Amino acid sequence: MPSLRSIRSRIKSVKNTRQITKAMEMVASAKMKKAQKRVLDARPYAEKIRELLHRIATLEKAWPNPYFEVRPVETIGIVLVSTDRGLCGPINSNLIRTLSRFMKERPDVKFEFVTIGRKGRDFVRRAGLPLTGVIQGVKDKGGIAEILPASQVVVQEFAEKRNWQEVWVFYTQFVSIMTQKPQFEKLLPIDPQSLAGHAIAGATGDYLYEPDRRDILDVLIPRYFETIIFHRVLENFASEYSARMMAMKNATANAKEVIYGLTLTYNKLRQANITKEISEISSGAEAINQG
Repeated sequence: MPSLRSIRSRIKSVKNTRQITKAMEMVASAKMKKAQKRVLDARPYAEKIRELLHRIATLEKAWPNPYFEVRPVETIGIVLVSTDRGLCGPINSNLIRTLSRFMKERPDVKFEFVTIGRKGRDFVRRAGLPLTGVIQGVKDKGGIAEILPASQVVVQEFAEKRNWQEVWVFYTQFVSIMTQKPQFEKLLPIDPQSLAGHAIAGATGDYLYEPDRRDILDVLIPRYFETIIFHRVLENFASEYSARMMAMKNATANAKEVIYGLTLTYNKLRQANITKEISEISSGAEAINQG
């Protein structure tokens, strides 16, 4: 049977933990609203650049372009977007589980990684997988310049060095406060048909391009990679703060239940001690009277 002192100590400890989780919940809630707004604001731009790329890419067959080239797959480059910190529910473990299934389905393919976030980096290092680039400490208020090294590695490894035959990005999509889904999509080679759903419905007609389509594509494609990767990072931030808010909310509720149970145990033990003392006093008094 625990002592009253140890139970009081546990109650105080759990109350301190509850204060911390409550504060973390409030901070995550405030950051989640800002991150959600950034995601929603960035989505139209991401859709527009997809639409523009589709419009030009459908005419690209007139000349060779390395970003559209389909080659036998020996090595796949993975851009893994994860969080820097924990205490955000299962979003990192769900993402890594999805990635592991993806890799098991391709046993004859080699994988190399560019990670954005410490949790993804730690997973790649523990698994002993090749790590081509690491980006960490990305700020939720930061700009696209923070993730430019990732898009530059993608361009170099796929188009310039030709070490990678495909490039995929893995991230956690923000659906709602309660729902965050691990997602993955192919970045390279670019498939114009996969971009068809982003074209404006019913848009027809010929377009004049200045200076010409080749020069526009040379500039547009790197911007496309930068935009898509940056938007996936924003999605991941919104998912992280939503998951952390819910995790801390559940932790606060659990702490409240633990405090209630410990308080009940404390009161029962205290009442038992009082009853025992009264019984001992009564027994002593009765013995004196009989003597």
